[in-house]
Amino acid sequence: MRNIRISEEVWQAIAKEGKFGETEEDVLRRVFKLPAISTRDHDQANLDRGRRLRVSGRRRSFATKRMTSFINKNQLYIEFQDGTSSSWILPDRGDKAGIRALLDKAIEFARKNGASLGQINAVRKTLTSEGYHLTK
Repeated sequence: MRNIRISEEVWQAIAKEGKFGETEEDVLRRVFKLPAISTRDHDQANLDRGRRLRVSGRRRSFATKRMTSFINKNQLYIEFQDGTSSSWILPDRGDKAGIRALLDKAIEFARKNGASLGQINAVRKTLTSEGYHLTK
């Protein structure tokens, strides 16, 4: 495996061509009409080099359907590609008990709809990115 540096413009173009669950390599192989590499061959090549898979490298996706989480007009929204969605009014940023209750409800909703661990973590990140922090 080789690493390359690319501009933000090229990165966005690759992302635009990508489909849900594809890695950057998958997109480039499709665009350049190269055969797909098997997961086993790719994983073995990385093991032979003694390296773990990189964030930008091939990774397994356990999500079965796309999920989006975002904040708009003081509400947290979670939407799945099949149309299932829910929203909750956000508490004050200093209301830790309110944030915890909201997070628990949102995670419960996501789990009931088959969210992967990564998607559940995305719900947490949506909140923290907007300043709704919890400490352990």
